[in-house]
Amino acid sequence: MTQALFTAMTGLNAGTQQLTVVSDNVANMNTTAYKTSRLDFQDIWYQTNTTGTNSSRVSGGTNPFQIGVGVQGSSITKDFGASSTNTTGRDGDMAITGDGWFTILNSDGKVLLTRDGTFSLDENGFLCTADGSKVLGMNSTESLSSSTTPMKIPTQIKVIEGGTPADKFANIKVNDLNGLGGDLSQIRGGTFKVIAYDDAGTPTEITVDLGTIDDGTDVETLVDRINDDSNGKFTAAIEDGKISFTPAGDAKKLAFESIDEKDGGSNFVAATNLASMPMVDGKYSTSEMNVSATIGFVDDIASPYTKNYESYSVGKDGLVTVTYSDGSILTVKANDDGSTYFSYQDANGHIINDDIQNSGNASLYVDPNMLVTANMQLQLAKVVNNGGLVAEGNNQYSVGVNCGQVLYTAANVNGVGGVVSGALESSNVDLAQQFSNMILAQRLVQANSQVFSGANSMLETLVYLGQ
Repeated sequence: MTQALFTAMTGLNAGTQQLTVVSDNVANMNTTAYKTSRLDFQDIWYQTNTTGTNSSRVSGGTNPFQIGVGVQGSSITKDFGASSTNTTGRDGDMAITGDGWFTILNSDGKVLLTRDGTFSLDENGFLCTADGSKVLGMNSTESLSSSTTPMKIPTQIKVIEGGTPADKFANIKVNDLNGLGGDLSQIRGGTFKVIAYDDAGTPTEITVDLGTIDDGTDVETLVDRINDDSNGKFTAAIEDGKISFTPAGDAKKLAFESIDEKDGGSNFVAATNLASMPMVDGKYSTSEMNVSATIGFVDDIASPYTKNYESYSVGKDGLVTVTYSDGSILTVKANDDGSTYFSYQDANGHIINDDIQNSGNASLYVDPNMLVTANMQLQLAKVVNNGGLVAEGNNQYSVGVNCGQVLYTAANVNGVGGVVSGALESSNVDLAQQFSNMILAQRLVQANSQVFSGANSMLETLVYLGQ
């Protein structure tokens, strides 16, 4: 008889636990990216009087004779399914459309995971959570260990532009030239005419055939083609960001004329504005064909080289783009191999790239003491078993022993969702389901309290039998 009391007590405890879980879910119905919890039940153990018998020739077998002793909570399971995404329009708000976690570094130096993308910038431009933890970035496609490099938005930068040094300019592919209004396809080949004048003003016409400019043609090759057709009347050479023409032999003056176009693009003279260039120091130079830039710390706020932050955005791939008040843009781009590089577009539309594919021909230098590419690419995490995560509060989780291998990855690859900027993930609490669970919990407590009362009444009857 007393066992019935203890069994009923397990039901009361289980119902109370279920109601507590439901109350937590309902309380967090408006919590950003909250994941619903569910209490799962299982029976405890059984008092076994007999395990059953086999059948014989004269009688059938018997089943086990067991009496259960109650119920217990077996686990609290979280539903990590993605919820709806709500647009906020705020730069710092981010959501993940699919699997994956933002990674953050708390004040204790511990890497934690979160789906709550309510981020903001601190006074140094670091991207932080509401409790001050720093959001982490990375500079590769994937890793089995977490980066500890925080995301950092360069709110003020110093940019000094100039012509690309001759040794690097010579090896730049013609189709990668960026000083021609940002159109990388302006120089496509074709032919142009050089008119060389001697002291008497007698003209000599020279046709230069550039052939077809393809992705494999560099500036040095282009200059070699020009010199091959010079007829000793001029010399073409590479200078910082430009190609210069110097009269040679009996030529004292040069003039340039366009002849035709190649593959629908402008020919060399038209693309470089060479025809309108005056002679300076005995030579003619094209317009600047490639621009170099150095980005570093601001040492003078009032300097014309200082660029002040206006806004930033995060792409689906987790790469950051920063726009400055003069219209210039600093961003990070990814190569096919997953490596990243800086790209800067100045106010005139010139696109200046960092060391793409480690070519050694970078036109853009960013001071690594100020900024690295990992500062501007979000690191996400993919967990094998999300149920093994340990909730730490503040919408944050630590990696538990049953999570399996954690893959740290860029966004929108490796089975991880993309990033939506200006939006937040809502909770996945289903109020109708929670109210149903609440009613079931109430009935569980009520029913077991009735069993408890019934067993108590029977014990009371037995006590009074002896009187």
